[in-house]
Amino acid sequence: MYNSIVENLKKVISGISPIVILVLILSFFLKIDTSTIIRFISSALMVIIGLTLFTSGADISLNVIGEGISKSLIKKKNLILILLVCFLLGTFITVLEPEFLTVSDEANGIPLPVLLISVSIGIGIFLMLAIFRILKRIDFKYILISGYLIIFLILMLGNFDVIPFAFDMSSVTTGAISAPFILALGVGFSKRSRKKQDNSEFGILSICSIGPILMILILGLLFHPHIVYDSDPILKRLDFLSTLWMNFYQVFMSMSPLTIMYFLFYKFKGRDKKELRGVITGLLMVLVGITLFLTGGDVGFFKMGFMLGSNLGNVNPLIIMAIGGIFGYFVSKIEPSLKVLISYVNEVTSGSIKDKLLEVCLCIGVSLSVLLSLFRVLNGYSVIIFLIPTYFLAILFAFFTPNNFLSIAFDSAGVVAGNMTSSFLLPIIVGVASTVSSNYLKEAFGVISLVSIIPVIIIEIVGLIYSVEEKVSSYQCLDDSIIEYR
Repeated sequence: MYNSIVENLKKVISGISPIVILVLILSFFLKIDTSTIIRFISSALMVIIGLTLFTSGADISLNVIGEGISKSLIKKKNLILILLVCFLLGTFITVLEPEFLTVSDEANGIPLPVLLISVSIGIGIFLMLAIFRILKRIDFKYILISGYLIIFLILMLGNFDVIPFAFDMSSVTTGAISAPFILALGVGFSKRSRKKQDNSEFGILSICSIGPILMILILGLLFHPHIVYDSDPILKRLDFLSTLWMNFYQVFMSMSPLTIMYFLFYKFKGRDKKELRGVITGLLMVLVGITLFLTGGDVGFFKMGFMLGSNLGNVNPLIIMAIGGIFGYFVSKIEPSLKVLISYVNEVTSGSIKDKLLEVCLCIGVSLSVLLSLFRVLNGYSVIIFLIPTYFLAILFAFFTPNNFLSIAFDSAGVVAGNMTSSFLLPIIVGVASTVSSNYLKEAFGVISLVSIIPVIIIEIVGLIYSVEEKVSSYQCLDDSIIEYR
């Protein structure tokens, strides 16, 4: 375990160092106050420690729990029981997801209990559907395209004000706790329900993300809500002790259903006690790690992001977009769930899809998303103008992208737009918007949605290129064999 922690620490430091260096350089030129800089540096240290503990602990806890539950369920050979447990897990994990709880009060007009329960049930239903797809070997494209077809049909009838909120919520409900567990659950079912691996475990996050979009759009039809934009998004995230306690409590509650479910299925008699000790140790590391990670983002990164954005607002737009793109690239590298996804891709595909290539493509996608968001904000364009066409383009590419790339691409949507996006990239764009618009919070809304979908298109394009290269290579091999035969 010690070697794993040291290795993860090195990766985290190399990932976050460019962000810290760039922030300090900009702080000097933009004359950011000393207290904000000190708060940011302290928060960066918390993020480093927290992310190191999380990545080290997730390997021996969340992954083991997910695969352990799936193994126990498959042994029951009861499809109804499997689907029921998956529904309950998806529902309870989502309703307690820390990031979900912090943004769920923005839809004024929808009663908070109705919103929480509806979105959580949506995740539960679609997690159940995702597992059913794995067990019954249903093509991922059928589920994906059908789900988004229903979404586009509802969009024609719905409340346009709620659309950015709906798409943003599809990302925050696959957060730091739920995403690694759901991935592990999918891997577990795929390993034990098939004789041969076919990457069917991927796509589970993207199917789950359809649930909250559908539910919020339906609630928009029923309640006709209007979105509330907090007039002061910074102050509520400044107090260190209250933020630390709030995050600890929310992470603890979010992890509780997983822990309880694991022990319900765990057979103590004859089982490896070393595994049990590893799971408990890993859960404690995840609990402390995510608490520190979230607190560092909320307390230091959030304010620094807003301060940088508001001070950059009067700079040349090209410079603003360039700086935002650089931040987008490096911030996405330290998203906790992204590291888990890349690790699984490398393991399951036996390295056929290079983890470094995947990481670079996703980071480029996030960078382009931030560039597009800043361009939109600086020019006053509505997010819907960009949001609907990009989703439509992603679905169109789905017809031609190989299944292994397609499922990984859509899974990446939920993990790249995670806690660091909402704690640092979003405040930067809010800060820039505050210099060009009186209704700046509304202008900046929908950023998470764009960050979610553009990396998907990048991975789809890479998949199409791979597919073409494979066909060309096979034709060349065929020609060579014919010449040899003659």
